[in-house]
Formats: sequence, structure tokens, C-alpha cells
Amino acid sequence: MKLPKLKTKYSKINNLLELSTLPTIINTAIEIGLFEAVSENGNIIEEIIDATKTDKKLTEALIQVLIEIELLEKHDFRYSLTEISKEYLLKSSETNQIHEIRNFAETNVFKNLKNYLEKYRPNFDQTMWSSKEAILNMEQGAKGGSIQNVTEFITNLPEFKSINRICDFAGNIGYYSYALLEKNKKLESHVYDLPEVCKIGKELKKDEPNFNRVTYHDFDIAENDSFGDNYDLFFSSHFLYKFAANGYLTEFLKKINQSMKSGAIFVSNHICDKAPSKATEITLSIVELKTKMLGYPTHRISEEKLLKSLTEAGFDNFTIQEPDGSYAYPALLVAARKVREV
Repeated sequence: MKLPKLKTKYSKINNLLELSTLPTIINTAIEIGLFEAVSENGNIIEEIIDATKTDKKLTEALIQVLIEIELLEKHDFRYSLTEISKEYLLKSSETNQIHEIRNFAETNVFKNLKNYLEKYRPNFDQTMWSSKEAILNMEQGAKGGSIQNVTEFITNLPEFKSINRICDFAGNIGYYSYALLEKNKKLESHVYDLPEVCKIGKELKKDEPNFNRVTYHDFDIAENDSFGDNYDLFFSSHFLYKFAANGYLTEFLKKINQSMKSGAIFVSNHICDKAPSKATEITLSIVELKTKMLGYPTHRISEEKLLKSLTEAGFDNFTIQEPDGSYAYPALLVAARKVREV
């Protein structure tokens, strides 16, 4: 047998294949209650298997994987949770991301990729995010860093303490608004979204502190509904992608301009084309493929395009926060002041 002379390392592909099994491994650990079985002070293996009712040898092997990916730690003979596990993997954690992990573990979104590639029929369903389950999952996902990041960015703007009226556009059930209302007792927020989303929002948030300071407005972009006026702050998160892709971003930003007071602030929170690491670049490319499979044009806006359109739409004096890779996707935060009428 004449062996081929290799120029590259197959290990790179093999490692990617092995890493692809991690969502199932992590989800299984969640399902058996492994993270709950590890107490604040750490546990020996016998205590863990007694709590999970699992096989010792297999559990030890599972734990070793979790140690390698820094979800568990071992000191002497005791296992303990890392900080990241405490925040995102415990069922009792307010910021847990268990649904996202389960989704990756149980759903092969690219199973029919070949059929999509050969017989692509874009048919995006905007109601996919309008069920109570989907809405709650989005809010839980946003608690994994996005709400905190946006809130800190906006509250650090020098104008924040003097603003009174917010438009939370395509704001889902208003989870960004409720975070901001905690920081400024003078604020009132107007949340615009689809009628079914607003209905669910009123139901889910009726017992939320500051519910009386949020007004929900049924809105459908296809019907060219009005989204009010006289705003001090106009906030848009993960919505403008289609306008950027179809060439209508500047025109839509002009409509936003017209709804704002002179000197008011527009804040954009959108995935951009800047990745702080190679791993994030890979993630962005996968998200873009997934987005197009769903029939949506794109899920990113370049900083250059956004700033150019904002300038043409009467905005200037930008405050920009680049993505740092601290949460799910690299979102660029931009605050732009209205400097002229359009």
C-alpha cells in the first residue's frame, strides 16, 4: 500500500466533530441534576452519584469532560461548580440559559440543509417569536448579559438622568424597558410590537414593578402603523437587519428621527460584523447561515452602514461600544443624537 503524504492535520476536523457533542453532554448533566448535586462547599464523587442515582464510572467520566470545559472544578477529592455554572446552568439561577442548551442538544437545525441548498424557498414567519414560550425564552436569553450590557451603556450616557419618555421599538414584552425604569424613576416607556406580543406582555408583566409606567402599543410594520412622537430616547434592539439588507435603513431611520425631540438619543443594539475572537467569527457565520435558512435576509448590520445611514437620517455625535464577546452574540451598541430635522 502506497500511503498518501498528508499536508494538513485531520485532528482539526476530528476535534470539531467531537466538540459538536458538547451540547448533548451538558444538557444530560443538567437533566440528571448534576450541577445541583454539587454543593457550595464541594462534594466527593460518592455524594454526587448518591444524589443523581447514576453509575460511578460513567459519572466520573462525564465530570472530567465538564472539568475540561471549565464547568466544574476539582480540588483534592472534592468537585465544585465554577462561577459560569452557577450563573447559567443551575435551574434556580435567575440568569440560567438551560433552554438554549436544550435547544442545541435536541434540535439539529441543519438536518435539512441539503434540501434548502438545492430547493431554497424563503418563507420567513414573523410569528415564530410571538408565542408565550418563545417570548419567555427570549427574555431568559437576554438575561445572560444583553440586558445588563444595554442598561449599563444607556444609563452611563450623560443625558440619561434628564430623559422622561422612551420608545422601546419592537421591544417584545419590554424587558429592556423594565431594567431602565429601575434606574430612572421619572421615565415612562412606550413598547411597540405585534398585537399578540403586546397582549402576552401585559399578561406576563402585570405584577412587575413599574408596570404602570409602561404602555404597550399594538404595531405592525406592514400596516405602516404610527409609533408615536416626542421621545427623549428611542431604543431599537435586533430589529433593523431587514432594512439594512434591503436598502431602506436610512428611510426608516428618518421616520425614527421624526418621532424624536431635538437633541434626543437613538440607541441601537444589533449584531455587527466585528468579532472579538475566531470562535465568535465562526459563530457569526453559523448564525448567518441559520438566518438565511429561516428565510430572513441577514442578522447583522455593519458599523459602517449603520453610522452612514444614521448620519444621512439627521443623527450625529455618536457614542459607540464595541462588542467584547461577553455574551451570546457580538452586539454593537451605538447612541446617536438627533442634530437636525429630516
